[in-house]
Amino acid sequence: MRLETSKPRLRSIVIASGTLSLICISIVLAIFQITPFGSQNLLIGDMGAQYSPFFSYLRHAIMTNQFSFFSFSAGIGENVFPLISYYLFSPFNLLLLLFSTSQVPTAVTYILILKITAIAMTMSFFLSSHFKRTDWMIVTFAVAFSLCGYITANFVNIMWLDGLIYLPLVCHGIDRIVNHKTGTQLFIWLTICILSNYYIGYMVGIFSIIYAISSVIMATHGGFSLKQFVKPFVLTEVCAILTSSVVLLPSALGMLQTAKTAPKSISSLTYASRPQFGPEIFSGIGIGSQTYTNRLLHSPAIFSSIAISLLVCAYFVQPSISRRHKLGTGFSLIILILSMLIGPINLAWHMFSEPSGSPFRYSFLLSFVMVTMAYESWINHPNLIPNRAKLLIMALVISLLVAGFLFIRWGSSSPLNSYLALQPNSFPILIVNIGLVLVFSGFLFLSNQRLYQLAVGILVLAEMGTNFIYTLRSEPFGNQQTYQDTVTQESKKLSPYTNPQPTLYRINVMSSQLAPAFQENYLGYNDAMLFNFNGIQEYSSTLNESTRETLKMFGLFSKNQRRISNAGITAIANMLLGVKYTISKPSLPKLNQTYIGMGFPVSNQFMTAKLRQGYIFSNLETILQSINRSSTPYLIKAPIVQQKRSQTSGADHFRYSFKINPKVSGPLYLDTSDKTFDYSTITINGTHLSTISNTLHKRYLVKLGSVKKGVPLIVSGSTQDRGLAKRVHFQSLNTAQLKQLAAKLATESFQPTMRQNQIHGTITRTNSNQNWLYTAIPYDAGWSIKVNNRQVSYRKVLRNFIAIPLKTTTSKISMVYHVPGLMSGVLISLFGLISYFSHVILTVILPKQKWRHLGQATN
Repeated sequence: MRLETSKPRLRSIVIASGTLSLICISIVLAIFQITPFGSQNLLIGDMGAQYSPFFSYLRHAIMTNQFSFFSFSAGIGENVFPLISYYLFSPFNLLLLLFSTSQVPTAVTYILILKITAIAMTMSFFLSSHFKRTDWMIVTFAVAFSLCGYITANFVNIMWLDGLIYLPLVCHGIDRIVNHKTGTQLFIWLTICILSNYYIGYMVGIFSIIYAISSVIMATHGGFSLKQFVKPFVLTEVCAILTSSVVLLPSALGMLQTAKTAPKSISSLTYASRPQFGPEIFSGIGIGSQTYTNRLLHSPAIFSSIAISLLVCAYFVQPSISRRHKLGTGFSLIILILSMLIGPINLAWHMFSEPSGSPFRYSFLLSFVMVTMAYESWINHPNLIPNRAKLLIMALVISLLVAGFLFIRWGSSSPLNSYLALQPNSFPILIVNIGLVLVFSGFLFLSNQRLYQLAVGILVLAEMGTNFIYTLRSEPFGNQQTYQDTVTQESKKLSPYTNPQPTLYRINVMSSQLAPAFQENYLGYNDAMLFNFNGIQEYSSTLNESTRETLKMFGLFSKNQRRISNAGITAIANMLLGVKYTISKPSLPKLNQTYIGMGFPVSNQFMTAKLRQGYIFSNLETILQSINRSSTPYLIKAPIVQQKRSQTSGADHFRYSFKINPKVSGPLYLDTSDKTFDYSTITINGTHLSTISNTLHKRYLVKLGSVKKGVPLIVSGSTQDRGLAKRVHFQSLNTAQLKQLAAKLATESFQPTMRQNQIHGTITRTNSNQNWLYTAIPYDAGWSIKVNNRQVSYRKVLRNFIAIPLKTTTSKISMVYHVPGLMSGVLISLFGLISYFSHVILTVILPKQKWRHLGQATN
């Protein structure tokens, strides 16, 4: 049936596709009682640790009009434009405004349902327009794509799903250019795709080139001109990218400040060049290949119904499908498979940065190609292919399923691929998949009657739902009622300390009260964004690397390039970072005795202080001595007066006991360069100390408690190092001396106010040698600073904090933040927008008017 004569039917098909997907995913979520269908929520993994706090932050910023592109709620402060553009630019997130902060998890469920519904709708529209058909089987294939394995593997990474919505529309735009129509739809949808999530938009942009080449290969209609296609396609793509620069340029400049996770050496690049997956990928053809266990490590998520896999195999033996079509689709298929298989190419798809979990983030492109091929195979009547081919296809798919199962079963018990032990490998599921192959083969290859079509549709819907259920049954869902109650209580308790504040300061929350709402270990990295206060911790892909390294040198714990924790914080760090309150238990915040404000005047000696990696005690002492020279150190070595070593389980495991005799009363800290020292085994006088296990040996200061001068204590811990005494260090903080310093600095401290992107304050120095103002504000090129209404140049100090020059006794400080690259991005976007519409006017509108005038003159 021709598309042009069936717009009402097309509309019905699109609506039916979305409705069926909506019903299916709603039933699945209702089975597990996910809010709003029950008392559980989807705060699993990064959804709970990152996205939900970010959603809460976005909602609060919009609702209160307290938005700032430099936020002190993100870690100790950073440019949040990259964070917003990566996590929060989806138009679906506007739904958050209809819910309270405590109900954000419910909003997340609705957003997930709406996105899956939209995926089905845009896919059905694409299939109908691409093949110029409006038969009801399109609904089946659209639902298969909307609930494919990529969705089940990455539903927690909800911001990636927008790409699946816009992908079919981008490809539809390319189809229009192939058919000598304008590229306006390609321009619109590719631009929106990039703006909504530039990361997945980048992948869709690469695929658009692959799809365009495939379309050229397949183009057989009369009058097709490669020249007439290439020029408008390239111009449209370039203009779409330029128009997206308002997001791309500032995001790129911001992301350049984060840690780089590409291979750092030839050896690591060689390792990345090895095949990225093996025969275990074949287990992903059927249901049951994704669970919570393998969420971070798995082969490409390619499941989109066994029926789709059978039809893809049948595609290449269909006599009614032209050789050019087979070459074109085969090109896309091979390029995508090789991209995932070959490490350096796979790295290029991920913006040349190694994914930290959730690998093969563009595997939905392969599912898209497979579903498109499967539908073309269906409309060419797979029941008409030779019987021998039918049997071979059925045997091939069964063999692949068995091969994947056996490889995982064999590999999980060998050192060849240790990650295989994480992959689901159920024999009953294998039998179910083989049964589905037999059933689908019967319906697909025996007849094309309506009854068979209905049976295939029902089976596919049931299969996709079952696969989602199989994935969700192992997920550690959060408790929505507990979450809702705790967020409400904590919001009330913290309300006096949340933004906007009378003065700018930070709060150190040592333990999150939200932990009982999660089954997983919840550490509250982004609670500051959730509750809208200025904190310390952060977990995001946009964490500034220089800031992270600086805080590590202060003694704070960082598990990896994406996290900074408050574990390891000291009274010294509290003073340097402007931490006014500490919350260690479910009680009101406690005022820190060393809090002095967000900065203080310093001399040139402070400006030249150097910090070194791995020398935490030395760094802290150097900083304090550069502020106020003292013959008595601030951190005093606690000598080891006695040590014992005993061998534990294994020939290379030892238990050490150290008798420590403190020389000063105050907090006692431990640091060690021993990479095998297990922090979780530390005991103090036989009492176990609660610490981070730190198996990867990311060094941080371990507070052993407050001790008294001359009162010995026994510290024990396990290691594999025979010479631990040379690698472990104990030092006490001279609290009285630090308090004296803090009291002195408090008389001339910098206590500014912040409103949106502006910071204002006044500083009075007491010594003419104090030529600089140290601020506890991370360095960023986006700051514009004035002192007494005169623009000044600021410098880095302590590796990544701002130092402002002072020339007068009293100085009025004004700081205004502008996102680096934002204005340039806006101008480039305007240029791209104007360029494209100028092209449309010159090549479409004016020629049409010219022909219209000629026609009127002829008449």
